[in-house]
Amino acid sequence: MSGPVLEHPQQHEREHEHVPAPDEQFERQRPRLLALASRRVGSAEEAEDIVSEAWLRWSAATGVENHAAFLATVVSRLCVDHLKSAHTRRVSYVGALVPEEVLPVGGEPHELVGDEDELRGRMTWLLERLSPAERAVLLLRRAFDYSHREIAAALGISEAYSRKLYGRACGRLTADHSRFTVAPTERTELTRRFLAASRGGELKPLEDLLAAAMAA
Repeated sequence: MSGPVLEHPQQHEREHEHVPAPDEQFERQRPRLLALASRRVGSAEEAEDIVSEAWLRWSAATGVENHAAFLATVVSRLCVDHLKSAHTRRVSYVGALVPEEVLPVGGEPHELVGDEDELRGRMTWLLERLSPAERAVLLLRRAFDYSHREIAAALGISEAYSRKLYGRACGRLTADHSRFTVAPTERTELTRRFLAASRGGELKPLEDLLAAAMAA
């Protein structure tokens, strides 16, 4: 007759070991992930967005054994994508906003952005032909490669309306007559903020100016 089976103390301890819930696992990693993203992109605010995106990807993943390594890899890749996108936007230029026949021949994008007098003339051309809403969507879409979702968030409109405004603006680019009178101060400020966005990636001031013009 066999005796009772004795439970090993370590086995008992393992069976009752606390396994963190998914949310708890992520929150444990959050400070490290924020620090990683901040070092990579140089902005605490952008780091928060990247870590939030990492959470969405992590929560949808299955079969993850090493959560810390997985999350660090996801955040690193998101940082690389973010920096590539920012670089693409910085080298965009206003030449994409006007018809081919009024563009100069040759020249690199950053050289065209750097010609402030020429840029001021192009902004005048846009201000004379497009409404504030049309102009805002066209600038963000063509010059800085915003998606309609990003435009909607920046300007406080719907994605459907952004697409509608973009189509309308593109149609007006072929017009050979002006519709609006341009105020010198408006042209100067738009040119200044466009240059800051193109040269240094300072997009928020340009977004604010465009949104304010729409609300006026």
